[in-house]
Parts: sequence; structure tokens; C-alpha cells
Amino acid sequence: MKTAVILTARRERQADRPYPLISFDGEANLIDRNLAILKDLGYARIIIVAGYRAELFEQYKSENVQVLLNPDFEYTSSMASLAVVKDYVQEDFLLVEGDTFFERKVAEKLTEVTSGNCLAVTEESGSGDECYVESRCGFITKITKDRHRVCHFEGELIGVSRICQSTFRRMLSLWENSTNPRLNYEYILMDVTDTLDRPFIFFRNVIWGDVDTEEDLKRLKDVTWRRLRKKEDPFDRENLRQYLRDIFPGEGIEQATVVQIGGMSNKNFRVDFKGRSYVLRVPGNGSDGMVVRSDEQFNAMEGCRLGVTPAVRYFNPENGIKLADYIEDAETLNSATIQRPDNMRKVADIYRTIHGAHIRLKNEFNIFREITKYDLLLERAGAKMYEGWEDFRPLVMGLEERLNRIGVDLKPCHNDAVPENFVKASDGTLYLIDWEYSGMNDPMADFAALFLESSFTPENQDYILSRYFGGPTPEHTQERILCYQILWDTLWAQWTVIKEAKGDDFGNYGIDRYNRAKASFNKL
Repeated sequence: MKTAVILTARRERQADRPYPLISFDGEANLIDRNLAILKDLGYARIIIVAGYRAELFEQYKSENVQVLLNPDFEYTSSMASLAVVKDYVQEDFLLVEGDTFFERKVAEKLTEVTSGNCLAVTEESGSGDECYVESRCGFITKITKDRHRVCHFEGELIGVSRICQSTFRRMLSLWENSTNPRLNYEYILMDVTDTLDRPFIFFRNVIWGDVDTEEDLKRLKDVTWRRLRKKEDPFDRENLRQYLRDIFPGEGIEQATVVQIGGMSNKNFRVDFKGRSYVLRVPGNGSDGMVVRSDEQFNAMEGCRLGVTPAVRYFNPENGIKLADYIEDAETLNSATIQRPDNMRKVADIYRTIHGAHIRLKNEFNIFREITKYDLLLERAGAKMYEGWEDFRPLVMGLEERLNRIGVDLKPCHNDAVPENFVKASDGTLYLIDWEYSGMNDPMADFAALFLESSFTPENQDYILSRYFGGPTPEHTQERILCYQILWDTLWAQWTVIKEAKGDDFGNYGIDRYNRAKASFNKL
């Protein structure tokens, strides 16, 4: 398979040029990136189907890149654009939606398929434009953008597919007799194929996204691209080998395989060694002074004893290097999947286990003291907090009196409820990982973080709180949660400024959280 087709004809409603041509890193755009991936994988013929501002794509014409026009792009959809290539494609081909950003491995794995169709599927993203799928025995049985038609949320399509020539010809035949100009190619593919003609590859925890709006473009610039850049730029391999020598002294770690698997402030690596798999955690820049590693070690071991986090096999409290068991075929939750009812029930149960444990963690995580500590770290780093901090800080610190007045509990808490810290094993067991910021705190602080980090809907907030409390929500619960949301956004805004002063780059992450804290304060 040496032919690829990129569909990029759609008219943009919020931009005066196609999103695939707008830079996401200061230089490259989606077309640049996707062409580079395809050429590197050996695609000798690439066809771009343009429409809106088609003249802007002319720059990409070359010996192996052809630009075709969908003249009816204003009132047609993706199948009309795909049909434009009918006289130009005589073999199986890779179909790429031009507004899609994806890891190279997606195209790489589909290219390795030698015959037939093959679609790319990953976990539900929560983007708002999901194309959901259901499957049976490795084959897709349903594709729909209507979540009300989905019995089991198994994932969603990534806009990259392998289409065989025979299927393409059947799609064209049905299209030519269609009276609906707005048909999307996915639905025609479903209509002309049997279930066995729709195999797929499931890409677990892949970094990807599509750009349909200004909000999507901002997410690509500030979040998605930065995550991928960190994933593709692992720490020095020799340092990793030395960490493993310390963990497995005298055991010949040259036989170990090490692959980076993500991380926001830290770097995480999968280590396969002597028939077992582990996760190696290496702390990132600027964590000195933020995390007391001996506290984390003690608290993480308590989490292991409670059965809510995978077994920790090694922990160095001097440098924060940690080795824990790797969960095979695990699903890392995201802001969409964590709000599925079955997962919300499991999250509530984990919190009940932690908060209800008759243990005392080694430290108290008092957010007001943390804010004061981060002020000192800002000063040491020579960094300046965002504009207006001098006026906003007294308002934030005044929330301590308000919380004490309405009443707080002090229980074991995790304090870092990003959805990626919830990992689901293949047997359905849910684990909560990364105990860096754990400590004694008000349980409502955990829920405040959870709702912020995954943008919980009001209905889902009520659902999970009802499960957690086993009935009606106690008085002042929502007020406590809102207070802690202001505090979390403030603290992580400070955290971002400190990290960036030491070389990290988080885009608009910090200022967005700071502005949200101020907006939330006005709701009190």
C-alpha cells in the first residue's frame, strides 16, 4: 500500500483559513506533520482533497503529492470529497482526515496491515464530536455520532483508516445513487460491508485529537501537542539504566527493555525485565521543595495496603525514583471515560475506602500552607505570579475562615485527581496511582479536584456524590467543593509558574487555571 488520501475540503466556521494549515507549534501545521509521517512510512503517492481556500494547498504539490478539488465542498461532506479521487486511486489506500492529529504509530500499524479494511479505534475522548463504535470479536458492528444509540461505549474512531479497493468501489457505487449530499464516508462504509470486513486496531492511551473549532486548536497547541512532544523526548537512556542498576543490583539490567509511557510533570517508563513488567517513575524538573518524598513513600505504601494502588517494589526517598507493578492491558481513564456510570461508581468506592480508612498519613496537606510555601518557591525561582495576585491572594487565604465556619473533616486524601491517575485493569479493577501530593485533608478537596480536572457535568457530580455518601448530599457540601476548587486552581497556577521558571512549558495551563479561580470566587 503506497497511496494515501487526505481529506481537507471542509469550510471552517470559526477561521479564515483551514485549520490543517494553521501552525500548532509555531512552525508546523497538521498537513506538514501528516505529510512527513506518510512520506517517512514510504507512501509514494499522496492525494490531498481540498475545498475551502483550496489555493492555499497548492504549495504542497510535488512529484508525489497531488491536490484535487471538491468543487461542492460548501454543501457536501466527507464522502463527496472521497469520491473526488475515484479516477486516481486504483489500489488499497490509507485514508486520513486532514483535521486529525495522531501519533505516528497509528499510521505505522495500519500500514503494516497487508490486505482488506482496517480502522483505528481508541478510548472515548470527550471531544464533543466523537464517532462512537461498538464491536464484536475484533470487528466493528456499529458506528454512530449519536451517543443515545450506543449500548456499550467501547471507544471512538480515529480519523485514519485502511480502505481496500473493493470496498472503495462499493462505496462509490452507493454514493452515486445517493440523494443525500451530506453523507459521511464512515456510514457508507458501514452500509457496503459485512461485519467481517470491518476489523480494527485498538490504540490504547494514544495521543490524538481533531481540530474542528478554535477551542480544539487551542487544546492542540496547549495540551495535546505538548503531551506528545514530552512522550517523544524521553530522558537520557544511560541515566535510566543507572536507576535500574540501583534497583536491581548485580542482575544484568542490560537485558531490560525500557519504553516511555507518558507523564505530565514526571516521566514514566515501562520496564520489562526477567519476565515481569514494571513502571519506573522519574521525577521531573522543579519538583524539589514541592514534594516530600519520604511522605509520598509512606503514603503510597498505605495505599498499597488498602488495595487501591498497584504494588510499589522500590522507592528512593532521596531522589523520588519509584518502581511499581505495571498493569497489563490497562486503560488510563480520561475526562470522558471517567464519567461513565460504572467508572464513577468505582471512583466513589475508591474514595470511600481511602477517606474511611482508619489510618493517618504521614503529613497533612493543608492547601493554605501549600500556597504560602509556593510563594516562597516562586521567590526562590525568581518567578512572578500572574497579574493581580497581590489583590487576589488575600481573598483566597480568607477562605480558610469560611471553611472552618461551615466545617471540614480531616481524612486520608489523594489530592491529585487528574483522570490519568485512575487506571483500569482488564478485569475491571480501578487503581489510583501517583501519591506525590497525598496527605491528610478534607475529602471534599478530592472531589473538588476530580470535578475540575475532568469537567464533570452537574448531573455526574450529583451521581458520584450520591454513590459516595450512600444517599442525600450533606449540607454545605457544594460550598466546600467550590472553595476547594478555587484553592486547587490557585495552587496549580502557582505550580505552573514555578515549573516554567525551571524550564518546563505548559502553554496557557497556568493562566487558565488562575483566571478560572477568580471566576469561581465570584460564584461564592
